[in-house]
Amino acid sequence: MPRPDAALAGERRRARPAVATLLLLVAVLAVARTRPGASAVLWAQDFLEFFSGVFTLVALTAAVTAGVGAAQHRVPIRFRILFQAAHRAMAVLAVGFLVTHILLKIMEAHAGVLEAVVPFAGGAGRLYVGLGTIAGDLLVLALVTGVLRGRFVARSRPWLWRAVHATAYVMWPLAMIHGLSAGRAPKSWVTWSYVICFAVVMVAAASRLPRMARDRRMLGARAHARPQAATPRTRSEADVPDEKFWASLRAETGARSGDRR
Repeated sequence: MPRPDAALAGERRRARPAVATLLLLVAVLAVARTRPGASAVLWAQDFLEFFSGVFTLVALTAAVTAGVGAAQHRVPIRFRILFQAAHRAMAVLAVGFLVTHILLKIMEAHAGVLEAVVPFAGGAGRLYVGLGTIAGDLLVLALVTGVLRGRFVARSRPWLWRAVHATAYVMWPLAMIHGLSAGRAPKSWVTWSYVICFAVVMVAAASRLPRMARDRRMLGARAHARPQAATPRTRSEADVPDEKFWASLRAETGARSGDRR
């Protein structure tokens, strides 16, 4: 068992980010009460109101691309774990920009609170806003399943995690349609940035199709090869596609958890 002083030191280390965030928030609020600070806040609000949606899509593109890189079997496991870390970081960044985008649109009376959560709650003529709401809901779902991925692996159901997490491939084009069609007409550089994001994701997704088809054929062949009256047995690593990566990721996570004790 860890010593009391070691446990107390660990709690203090875990509390430092929260304390630093609170102090930063207090400092920002104090500066915002001054005239230069208020001007800076208004400038930042206008900037984020215009660009937060674009930043969300760019972060989503990076998250999807990094996620595809983490799933590539030809990439060494060490680099796949780095891709996975980048995938998580970009997903969290995308959610942060999404929340900022939604809050500012509500503050500017461009959308209602219900419309930000429930698709098409704004009524007729809000099709593209509703598509953005669906994309936002799917992004939250993808983030939650990513956080809970360890539970899916521990219960030998990585296929379920893959199926739910794959909603990102639906969420991303909906977000692009929303960004290009809802609200003000996009400038040319915004349109071109979306085109580049589209090309990057299409190339990344196309690189995954052969492996996904091979995994499906492999599982189907094993299911037909097993005798109907086979005796129960424990799951082997060969029963789940890419189990080597999952095992390495669990070992990496366990090692990091042990270092923090």
